[in-house]
Amino acid sequence: MYETDLELQPNEASDLCPVLDPELLESRRWDRAFLTVLDEEPIEQGIALLGHEKGRHPAKGWHAMKVEVKPNTGRRKTADAEACARRDGHLYVLGSQFGAKSGPLEASRSWIGRLRERDLAEALEGRPAKLELVRLRFALHRAVNDALADGQIDLLELGPATRAAYIDATIARGAKKDKRWAGTVRSGDQPINVEGAEFRADGRMLLGLRYPVTAAGHPLLAELLDIESLFDDEDAAPCCGAVWILEDVGSPDEPTGVRALHGYGDDRFDAVVGDLDAAGKGATVLEDHPEGGRAESTHVRFELPMLAGGGSVRTDHVHTFDGVRRVEGLARGPAGHTHYVIDEEGHVALRTLVLD
Repeated sequence: MYETDLELQPNEASDLCPVLDPELLESRRWDRAFLTVLDEEPIEQGIALLGHEKGRHPAKGWHAMKVEVKPNTGRRKTADAEACARRDGHLYVLGSQFGAKSGPLEASRSWIGRLRERDLAEALEGRPAKLELVRLRFALHRAVNDALADGQIDLLELGPATRAAYIDATIARGAKKDKRWAGTVRSGDQPINVEGAEFRADGRMLLGLRYPVTAAGHPLLAELLDIESLFDDEDAAPCCGAVWILEDVGSPDEPTGVRALHGYGDDRFDAVVGDLDAAGKGATVLEDHPEGGRAESTHVRFELPMLAGGGSVRTDHVHTFDGVRRVEGLARGPAGHTHYVIDEEGHVALRTLVLD
């Protein structure tokens, strides 16, 4: 395992997504590159590229640089970018759809955006890449909650502190301020925290949920259908279909959520799983479920059957990060390398695992 410190400001990186544009790689003389998102910045300043010099040792030759982007609809308040994914020449970025550790849910975290991969080369030269930004206003929260209900998923009980902070407070705020999204969050809902995203072979986007999890402590994944419609029609509502459970990950004593996703073939995926929130930082979720702060970050692998409509799947264990809780993203690279981005105090770490 090789570790590299990356100079990014602010030092809060989430997720990794391979960038494969040959023009970009050749112009920079890189043999691999990854997109990452910075969750403490609005998305206009929250996208960065990590590039590796061709022929250098995996622990050396890395460059980290922010990518300037310009939303197509002008400046809109966004926060908490947590996931990114690639498909058909586009790079997609998502907000967590969640809220601060003390609540409530925040509309500024409820968004999805995309940019063209081929625009990254010019963006690094100072010409901002166009970002198509869709403000969801809790519509994805609604779609995931509906899918969980339709799938009759037995969820970890929503504790009183979490209900008050995230559901009741959000409903009250929407009604008091007559928000456009008022009524989208409902009393029977669970707050959702999206921290992973990847595409299935047929174009469905797989969302990895850090929260909620099942009553047995297993991680959940929900499929987002027809993502293109969200960019084609500003009034289109997201729709979620199948829900999947990683049945051999987590337990009632150590509930475990998804921290990152990466696809590496037709419906085959890598995932980082770990705690439901960071312990010792005043997280409301852990006030109700302190056991949710126990899980170590772990890399697992799984495959989804194309024809099944959700259900339980088993995983293969790849690697456990003993004592490391903040593994925020992973992606495969050439030569059998798996790369992880890790938030550590004062810096962002990129770790490279060489697998036989």
